Amino acid sequence: MRVLGIAEDRFAVEIRAGSQVRSIMVTVPDSLLDDLVIAGVDREAVVVEAVKYLIEGGGELPAEVDLVAVEHEDPAFVEELRLRMGARPVPPEI
Repeated sequence: MRVLGIAEDRFAVEIRAGSQVRSIMVTVPDSLLDDLVIAGVDREAVVVEAVKYLIEGGGELPAEVDLVAVEHEDPAFVEELRLRMGARPVPPEI
């Protein structure tokens, strides 16, 4: 996987699977970083782990991926991303 920063919150991602190459654009809004609750988190690292997670989930990745949309569609996404980034789980609010 190759990741290239296009803007502060947008990344071009090239994914290779054998002889096939697929390119997608990934948006990492500030609100997702806030939800991760990880100080100084690197957006590029978030992109890599998020794309790995989406690939592992199966299915075809769209050409444009907004990680906030993924967060809304998949309740486990943020917690899984936190764990992949080496953070401890956030206890549920009571």
